[in-house]
Amino acid sequence: MNALPQTKPAPRGCGICGATSARELYTARDRLRNSDDLFIIARCDGCGVLRTLPEMSDDKLAFFYPADYWGGEPTLDWIRKSQVEKTNFLAACGLSGGRLLDVGCGAGFFLRALDPETWDPFGVEVGKAAAAAAERIIGSLRIFTGTLIDSACEDEYFDVVTFWSALEHTTEPRDNLIEARRILKRGGTLIVQVPNADSYQARWFGGDWFALDAPRHRYHFSVATLTRLLGETGFQIDRTSFHSKAHNAHALRQSLKSKLYLPPKGALGRAAFLACIPLIKPFDFLMSAIGRGATLTIAARAV
Repeated sequence: MNALPQTKPAPRGCGICGATSARELYTARDRLRNSDDLFIIARCDGCGVLRTLPEMSDDKLAFFYPADYWGGEPTLDWIRKSQVEKTNFLAACGLSGGRLLDVGCGAGFFLRALDPETWDPFGVEVGKAAAAAAERIIGSLRIFTGTLIDSACEDEYFDVVTFWSALEHTTEPRDNLIEARRILKRGGTLIVQVPNADSYQARWFGGDWFALDAPRHRYHFSVATLTRLLGETGFQIDRTSFHSKAHNAHALRQSLKSKLYLPPKGALGRAAFLACIPLIKPFDFLMSAIGRGATLTIAARAV
C-alpha cells in the first residue's frame, strides 16, 4: 500500500482578520538566543497588523520561554515599586477598587501590588510554575492555569480586565478581546499595554528593536490597529499613553547597544553608544510626549 502524501497544515491566518497573506518587512532573531533561527516580521494584507512568522503551535512556542522568564521571588517592597507605573495608571483612570482579572499575570506581581482593602484580584497565566507562584500568594481558586479563552469565567463578572504586556503574546488577539468583553461588566474597564509598533524605536531599529521580542511577541500593534480592534470587539477608548518609565528608555538603550556596542562593533561604535547614554531618557521623554513612545497603553470602556 502506498503511503499517503504528507501535506503541511493550512496556515491559521491572522488572528485579527483571518487573512493568510502578508508582506515581509524585515527579519529578527531571538534576543534571548534560544535559537539562531530568523523570524519574519510581516504586515498582514487584510488588516495591516504586524505579525511574527512562521506561525507556531503553543507547544512549539513554549520552547522560546526560558524557565526563569517570569523572574524569581522578590520582596513585596520590590514588587510594589516595580508595579507603581501600573497602579498609577489605574488611579489616573479613576479606578480605585473592584473585581480585577489580570491576563498573563505571571507570578502575580501586579496583583500583589494592588491594595487588598479595595481590590478583589484574579489572574490567568499559561505558565504552570508562574501560575503556581501567583496562587500561593493571591489565594486558591483565584489563578487559572491556561488561557483566558479556556478559563470560562462568568459573564459580566469583572470590573477591570488588564493585559499588561500580554496581548502581543497571544495567537488569537481578537478572540481574547471578545472574551474580555464578555466577562466585563457594561461600563467596566479594559487596560491593554503593548509595545508600540509605530514608535520611533520600531521605525529606527526594525528587527533589532529590543521590544520586538520575536518570536514570543506574535503580534505588533500600532495605535491604529489596536484602536480599530478594540472598537470592533466592543470597547470605547478612554485614555491613551505613550510614556513608560519602566520600558521605553530601557528598550532604547538595549537597541542602541545591539546596534553600536556589542561585538563585532568597532571602537567608534562603542564610543558613539557611550556618548548617547546621557541623552537617552530626555530624548525618549520628548518622543513619547509627541505620541511616538515605545510603549502603548490604552484604557477602554466596555460598551
